Amino acid sequence: MSESTTSTQEFRSWEWELVLQYEDGSLPATAWNAGTLTTVATWYAKKLTPAQARARYEKHYHRNRNRLTHRLSEAAVATDSIESVDAVWQSILTKALGGDAPAS
Repeated sequence: MSESTTSTQEFRSWEWELVLQYEDGSLPATAWNAGTLTTVATWYAKKLTPAQARARYEKHYHRNRNRLTHRLSEAAVATDSIESVDAVWQSILTKALGGDAPAS
């Protein structure tokens, strides 16, 4: 295997791990940002139909947002981060899919 192939596989592995954390609810609060959502949205756009990508992205977005907003631990809620991501999350998927904005 060439070095470039190995690098590509490692990058894809990193993307996949992030998508899994996004979907299983183990995404750390520190990773709740536009960069993470862009990676997830791009992965969905490459692997799924637009309808599947929207449904999956939105489902897990709302789950993670709810989990991070209503944390049971004593850790402070990063409301600034949540609000900044709220302002852009739908546009991120729209850009990844290269289509119209999803219906709210």
